[in-house]
Amino acid sequence: MPLIQFRIAQPEEYQELAEWLYSISQTPEQHCLHTWSDQSTAEMQQQWLAYWNDGELYYLVARQNDQLVGALGCEYDLSLQRGWLHGPHASENAWTETANQLYTHLLNELPTAIQELNANLNIRNHRACHFYVQQGFQQVETLNHNLYLTAEQRVAAGDHGCLPLGKQHRESFIHLYNELFPRAYYSARRVIQMIGKSHQVWVLAQGEEVLGFSVVYVEPGASSGEIQFFGVREDYRRQGVGCLPPSTGCWMSPGWRWCA
Repeated sequence: MPLIQFRIAQPEEYQELAEWLYSISQTPEQHCLHTWSDQSTAEMQQQWLAYWNDGELYYLVARQNDQLVGALGCEYDLSLQRGWLHGPHASENAWTETANQLYTHLLNELPTAIQELNANLNIRNHRACHFYVQQGFQQVETLNHNLYLTAEQRVAAGDHGCLPLGKQHRESFIHLYNELFPRAYYSARRVIQMIGKSHQVWVLAQGEEVLGFSVVYVEPGASSGEIQFFGVREDYRRQGVGCLPPSTGCWMSPGWRWCA
């Protein structure tokens, strides 16, 4: 049997990789939430290229006879010293062996500054859950809900004075963001750096004090967007603060995603 070869995927391989992972991810028993969250293959490829160009992504691939038989990715933030794993994904006939080798090879490739790795899996992906437990990962009992809203279903939120994040709001936003999301995959300062590129931040504020905010991800040219972070100061909750500005026309909830 031909040997399986392992190496870091190059950008020119991302289209093939996206199509392979998209197909695999349709089965809950093989689904990893970081690998696929309802994007098209073109959107997956575009996002990975952006991460690659920013030096924030490795995808290790396994090939046998030049055919993809496995993949394990990691997007990471060196400032947080954390990484988020995509997979492992492997062909059925040698899943465990391929997954083990993918993980071993990937650890050798990742920057040594990364001190913590996380994996978010479909609850029906028992095989990958067991795999990570065997690698020493601690299983955390959480439940995520992905909710979808199309353009036709949007409800006008009304004008509550939401504004794009301004310089005068930055320190207050950073303080509230860090208080509400101390272990988020993006730091508050990293979110600010991405404004106007792939992200936007809307705030409701009194003077320079931010009472609530939404961090919105929209990849240029994509047909969908994500509300990635949504937070309201504790003393202003249940007062209608949690809404997007009228131009977007939909209510916010953690984990919501909307499609144009």
